[in-house]
Amino acid sequence: MHHLTDIVVSPEFWKIALPAIAAIGAWVLNERSKIAWEQFKRREESYKELLRCLAGFYVLGHDTQLKKEFLHQTNLLWLYAPDHVVRAAYDFLGTVHTGVNSSDQEKERSAGALVSAIRRDLLSRQVIKRTKLGDSDFRHLAAT
Repeated sequence: MHHLTDIVVSPEFWKIALPAIAAIGAWVLNERSKIAWEQFKRREESYKELLRCLAGFYVLGHDTQLKKEFLHQTNLLWLYAPDHVVRAAYDFLGTVHTGVNSSDQEKERSAGALVSAIRRDLLSRQVIKRTKLGDSDFRHLAAT
């Protein structure tokens, strides 16, 4: 045991150990950064598609295909978006759902809240690690 202590306190040991520890730490930080960047890029691309499909609720005659794609993209939010974005998407869908008499101002405000939630998420660049959404929060909606 005394021999091990002599090795650990020797300057030669630390000449090797410190650079090795620093290299491992740098590698771990680099990998975390790459994961965060990849997640950010995936979310950004998915949000672009979601916002493109948002036009389906506003173009003349309402574009049913874009609405269907928006619903599909909303379902995909469960895979990558934080809770506040999922909720904002459902709130928007609640204002444009068939049979709901929301004013144009309410629909516009709800769409703005969705875009704002997306913007906040992208600007935060945080890696999503937990959720409070549960199975009862999921909604299956159809485009009409």
